[in-house]
Amino acid sequence: MSKNQRFIALLGEGRERFSDRMLDEEMPTEPIVIDSSGFSDAYRYDGFVFLNEDWYKKYSKSWHLDTSEIDALLVSLVKYAAHGSKSGNLIRIQSYLAEPPETPEEALKVWRDFYDPSLNEI
Repeated sequence: MSKNQRFIALLGEGRERFSDRMLDEEMPTEPIVIDSSGFSDAYRYDGFVFLNEDWYKKYSKSWHLDTSEIDALLVSLVKYAAHGSKSGNLIRIQSYLAEPPETPEEALKVWRDFYDPSLNEI
């Protein structure tokens, strides 16, 4: 019997805040850290963990002026989501992209809400 591969994307800084036990409850094959230079399209992500409230600062230096870099990252995450993923954060990302905020300040509020300190939304 072959094991299905299941990858969880980790975005932002602070991987050490979440124990492997907490992530293992999601039964990932492997938690993949998305680094500041982008991510590997070799994976199809079943879930998304935003490691801190200011996760977006890792991926864009001009986030407060222009949301395009973060928007492009989020589009890529949706593109590389596993087929049939039931990720709550994927649904939130898709909702954000379907109706993007008009200003960076409004986008910031949504981005910060992606972070879930209790790891209930993946």
